[in-house]
This record gives sequence, C-alpha cells and structure tokens, in this order.
Amino acid sequence: MRCVILGGAGFLGRHIGRAMAAAGGDVWAVDLSVAALADDASWLAGSIEADCFDVSAWWGLCGGADVVVHLVSSTVPATASANPVQDAQTNLVGSLRLLQGLRTLSVRPRLLFASSGGAVYGRPQEVPLAETHPTVPMGAYGVTKLALEHHLRIEEAQNGLPHRVLRLSNPYGEWQQPHGIQGVIAVFAHRALQAQPVDVWGDGSVVRDFVHAADVGRAFVAAAQHEGASRVFNIGGGTGHSVNDIIGTLERLLGRAVERRVFPARPFDPPVNVLDIQRAHDELHWSPTVAFDEGVARALDWLRTVP
Repeated sequence: MRCVILGGAGFLGRHIGRAMAAAGGDVWAVDLSVAALADDASWLAGSIEADCFDVSAWWGLCGGADVVVHLVSSTVPATASANPVQDAQTNLVGSLRLLQGLRTLSVRPRLLFASSGGAVYGRPQEVPLAETHPTVPMGAYGVTKLALEHHLRIEEAQNGLPHRVLRLSNPYGEWQQPHGIQGVIAVFAHRALQAQPVDVWGDGSVVRDFVHAADVGRAFVAAAQHEGASRVFNIGGGTGHSVNDIIGTLERLLGRAVERRVFPARPFDPPVNVLDIQRAHDELHWSPTVAFDEGVARALDWLRTVP
C-alpha cells in the first residue's frame, strides 16, 4: 500500500505516517515545508514540498498512491470564525481543487479525511455523540469540515472516489506544538513544565474527549483497510476528562501543584462533549489503547525537549 499524507510534516501526519509504515505501507509526506521531518524520517519513503491541493505537483513524484490522507487545514476553530472567508477560500476551495485533481486520475485512491467530532456536531443533544447525532456546527471551522464531508459523499457517488471520514475528538501527544491556541494538554503541560500558570475558564468542570495521536494513527490504518458500507467514523478516547482532570494528572506526574488563572465561564462551552466510538470498534475493529495518564506522561517527556 502506497500512502500519501497531505500535511504529513505536522503533528498528526507524523503519527499517522508511522502507523502506516508499521503496517507495511510505503509512506510519502507532502507539505509546504518538510524541514521538520529532517530528524524524524525513518518511516518515510520520501517527502515532497508542494501545494497539497495541487495533485499534479506531487502525484507523479511519489509514483501515485493507493491511499491519500487529507490533514490540511490552515485554520483552527477560533481563527476560522474570525475570518470565515479565508477559511472557506483556503480550506474548502483548496480541498475542492484536490478532489477535482483526483477525479482526473485513471485509478482513484481512497481518500481519508480528518474531520472534527468536536466541531461538526455542535451543541450536544445527547452524550456520547454518535455518528447519527444531528450536525449543526456552531462555527465556521465545523461548517467547512461538514461541507467537505458532503462533497466527499457526492464525489464518491458521482465520480467513484472512495473515501472515509474520521471525526476526531481532541488528539494530543508527542509533536503537538504548545505555543498555539489549540491543544489544551500540550499548552497546559508546557506551561506547567515552565512553572507558569494555566488559564481555566469557569470552575474547570468542562469535560472533553481526548485521544492520543498514536491511536489516531492506528484508526487511519484501519480506515484504509475497511471494506464495509459506513463512511463516517468517530475516533475518540472512549471517555471524557475535565480540565480539572488534566491539571490533576499533570500535578501527579510532576509531583507538584500547577498554578491556575481563573476566568469567568464562557457561555458557548457545552459542559460535556464526548464521542461514541462504538461504530469504529465494531466496523474498524479499533479501540484506543493509550491510557490517559500514559499519554499525558509521553507528551510531557517530549515537551521537555521543546524550548
């Protein structure tokens, strides 16, 4: 199996690439810059610096593909809502260029798309959220992800492009950069290592679903091999953890208290958001294997190497 990972030099790309290679795949990474892979390329067959959405820029160089993994996004939920026009122009229109390019190929690869279980469903009507839960995104990021899910459905029905959608909860783990505005475990862990306070909105009781990125990698391998009728799968940790849980885990692992800066609760934060992963268990034969404490410990170990 030859696998091309679009956005392969990033956090998730590294984990998915390693999992694909461990499963016997011939893995290529495509990204605007692949310099970050220079010290972590043992799993790669090759890497290409190119526009991920321009199929002609990389298809021939990597010798085609059986599977294409789409991880590319130039925004996160906060920035997408701040500039929804840019989000649509770069992420949605860019992805449609990708689909049009793949449509021209004589043999279409299977496209695996990383969607967002935290964004496409909107405010939970019931917990855990199954794939059948209504999709009512509350921000531009979720709207774009959901729109592309629909385009993939149409593309397979009309033009024969096979696909699977993986709605991820909140991935965390090694190689997740701690300096951005997304990735609460990485941000908290890095600040705790630096003896800096972490920011808590409300009383810290908000519960979210976290899945270690190594388990996400295994899920993509399973989706690449899946032969059933389902096209959409929730990929999560199987249980929820509150902000207080995260801080408590860090305190146990570090052996000291973590300082908090407390701000008023945000009204748009649902109190609980956890995905139902039964379909992935039943059809992909996948379940998360990295326990939460173990995953946070691994993230801490890696973050100790980050300035």
